Amino acid sequence: DSPAVSGLSVIVDSGTTLIVGDADNVATFYSQIEGSADASSTVGDGFYTFPCSSASDISVGATFNGVSYSISSDYFNLGQASDGSSDCVGGVVSDAGLSGGSTGFWIMGDVFMRNVYTVFDFDNNQVGFASL
Repeated sequence: DSPAVSGLSVIVDSGTTLIVGDADNVATFYSQIEGSADASSTVGDGFYTFPCSSASDISVGATFNGVSYSISSDYFNLGQASDGSSDCVGGVVSDAGLSGGSTGFWIMGDVFMRNVYTVFDFDNNQVGFASL
């Protein structure tokens, strides 16, 4: 599988629940998920939905320095858009305040961090990951 988006600047933030990106790249990301739709008018600004029936088939991950980390569908899938809905809410959302384009900026929150061990190395100003 080729990445839906790449070449992004990233902040890893344990105080952010979701994965948050710029609107253009988040739209590109969801364009790769069949049946996904912008749910800004129903769920909330920047949210997208996808068919709940395909939740276990969706493969989401992130690659840093050539190492790929999978994001469990249990964490990517935030649950049904509403009671009885066949649409589920995705854990990647857009924020109009983040700049777009090829140098889009994303925040990797708990939806990502729940899948890896994370080390914040303040002495060397870097973040490291290891698979669970």
